[in-house]
Amino acid sequence: MTRPAEFRKIADKLKVLARATPEDKFTFAVGMKNIQGSIAVTADGINDVQALKYANVGFCMGLNGCQVAKESADIILLDDNFTSVFRACQWGRNIYDNVRKFIQFQLTVNISTLFIVFLGGATLGESPFSVIQLLWVNMVMDTLAAIALSTEPPHPTELQKNRTKRQERVVVNEMWRSILSQSGYQILVMIILLYLGPMMFDIEYDMINAPFQLGSNTQAELSKLPTSRLVHYTFLFHTFMMMNLFNQINCRKLGA
Repeated sequence: MTRPAEFRKIADKLKVLARATPEDKFTFAVGMKNIQGSIAVTADGINDVQALKYANVGFCMGLNGCQVAKESADIILLDDNFTSVFRACQWGRNIYDNVRKFIQFQLTVNISTLFIVFLGGATLGESPFSVIQLLWVNMVMDTLAAIALSTEPPHPTELQKNRTKRQERVVVNEMWRSILSQSGYQILVMIILLYLGPMMFDIEYDMINAPFQLGSNTQAELSKLPTSRLVHYTFLFHTFMMMNLFNQINCRKLGA
């Protein structure tokens, strides 16, 4: 049996190596790197510099740690409190989850918007959303979503989750399930309102032929036609915005 195989058997059972000498820390860090594992090292002395450099994440005590160890560490604990390590891990996972929530919301809005704009242009000769309305959609995606989804504090259960693997993608299958299902729902609602909305809400104009009938209508009909179309498209826009505002609540949980 090879040494890496023997080390892997030990590493699978070992969670924390405490009261270790600098040589033990360095040996364990090298072993974890050789088996493609992840390791964090906490130290404060000059003898731990090699272990700090070789670890994936090196923590150094800010008050009692020597200057050489601080320069070699990735994170410096200003209060020398070991519980700060758990807080750092908790906040790191929380930020990563918040970025994923934001991406989940962004992709949902982008897929729905692009599909409706393309469908309206291909079948009706114009986009259901005006330029100003698209700017409002962009504001909701970038500003409100960032505030709502990227500023949540860490949950106490963050450290109970499984660790994220290096090769794991940012957008996982559970997120794609949420993105595609929510996008499909929004697109279905928008298609129904786009083509059946005038009949459902008594908006009196021929949506399909309206852009091509301007020369044959009377002056009274011409004055009424743009207003009816704007009422219809405004209703579409408000419905789309409300669906995405409520989708922010869904995106607070990944894969929901």
